[in-house]
Amino acid sequence: MATIEIIKQCLCDSINEVEPSKRLETAISIIRALLKVQCCSRCCLRFMNAGDLKLYAVPEQELGSLFAQLTEEEYNVQVCTACVGSLQHAESFAEPIGKRLEDENYETRTLSLTVTLPISLLPREHLLRVYLRDTLGIKSITVARDAKEPFRHILNAQLKKDFDIRPSATSPLRMILTIENKETSKDHMFLTQVKEPVLRVRTQRKKGKILTIGDSRPTVTEALRALKDDEARSLTTVPPASSTTLSTVESMQLTHESAYVGGRYMKYSREYSQTPWSIKGKKLTEHSVSESICEILKQKYRCDEYKFVSSGREDANVRMLGTGRPFYCELVNPRKLRFDKSEYAAMQDEINSLPSKDAVQLRDLTAIDQADTKIIKEGEEFKRKTYRALVWVSSPVTDEMIEKVNAAGSNPFKIKQNTPVRVFQRRAGIVREKEIHYCTAARPSNIKEDAEEAEKHFVVVSLNTQAGTYIKEFVHGDLGRTQPNFTSLAGVEAADLIELDVTEVDLTWPPEKQ
Repeated sequence: MATIEIIKQCLCDSINEVEPSKRLETAISIIRALLKVQCCSRCCLRFMNAGDLKLYAVPEQELGSLFAQLTEEEYNVQVCTACVGSLQHAESFAEPIGKRLEDENYETRTLSLTVTLPISLLPREHLLRVYLRDTLGIKSITVARDAKEPFRHILNAQLKKDFDIRPSATSPLRMILTIENKETSKDHMFLTQVKEPVLRVRTQRKKGKILTIGDSRPTVTEALRALKDDEARSLTTVPPASSTTLSTVESMQLTHESAYVGGRYMKYSREYSQTPWSIKGKKLTEHSVSESICEILKQKYRCDEYKFVSSGREDANVRMLGTGRPFYCELVNPRKLRFDKSEYAAMQDEINSLPSKDAVQLRDLTAIDQADTKIIKEGEEFKRKTYRALVWVSSPVTDEMIEKVNAAGSNPFKIKQNTPVRVFQRRAGIVREKEIHYCTAARPSNIKEDAEEAEKHFVVVSLNTQAGTYIKEFVHGDLGRTQPNFTSLAGVEAADLIELDVTEVDLTWPPEKQ
């Protein structure tokens, strides 16, 4: 069927309250009235509620020529009164989008597009319906079809044609495209002048700019719904005045779903914090584990930023030994996504060869799924950790003291820890019950029986605990806030932690892929 015949059938289907023989004539009279006030052919289809998106995709000038044949009127619309040029020239927005995608150079070749069209379309469509009722005497002029769907359909087709970007609602690459028309951006403000205004706006200064608050799209829509035709005629122009400028791109927000990389790290330095550590803008440690690892990943994935998450954390002066601590890195808005095993091995080697190589080492680096990250979070509650601590005690270490600790720690036991004094300002004040699976004590191997008296006050403590146990507080008792503690187990007046190493984090990570 020829396009013009499809249009005729569409026009007849849109008129229900007129007898069948007069439907086409009535529809053409509506089209003629819209063309008279400079509405584009695509908006004419919208006002007739045309459902076939293929009709909107017909080039605008070609569609205009078909309407000229139907109405026997010349078609010469420069800037559409209804859509202020947005739907009329929808194809033209493909070029800046395609250029932006080329500049960003995403590997993904699909796009999920969300569109925001100028807010002036709302009052303009309403006023055009008032105009049609006045001009043609037709009481029930239906609400025009939302311009966003045909706009997106046309733009997606153009992007596929010109840039091989395929539309997909499930694409990991998402764009929020905002179209503006500054000339008509205040068209809706007449709604503040009605007798009983729904739209109430105010201005607010923010960061040196004057912002208008209260004129959201839902509020404008509600205000138009309550607007009476007489008030519309008295407060603004019916039909709305033509725009002299075309709509333009206000913004393009482009984001890709995050990528995730997992592995395990070892920390051999007592001067590296896990993540950058600063107070009031002053860095307390020069280096961090997360920066040592993730800056390279950020470069490889060409992402905007990263988020480093680990299975627990150690203080800056605590080493992480053994098979390392499980972690993952979320890479935000990555441009590159696909790497093979050899490339991950090369990344790991590069990280392990950095100037930080003597402080931080990496193993088992691999890609993971977002769903895998819950293993890290769930492990906070159920995993076990093994520690080795060098502890000072107030009395010289004796065989009796060591036997006492080893006897008490040979079987699992519970401790109760009130929120430590050192973290009280940032943690809730509650009592936490934790389990010590085992606890053993031994003299340091480098201290002999004939050592100086001061050296006889040191003991090496090995313990395996439930995740979330405060080890420092278990050692010294935290002013009695942790009970029982190593001080009470050893039967000494005081104990203090000198050095601490984490030797094992009992968590299968990263997950094995089938």
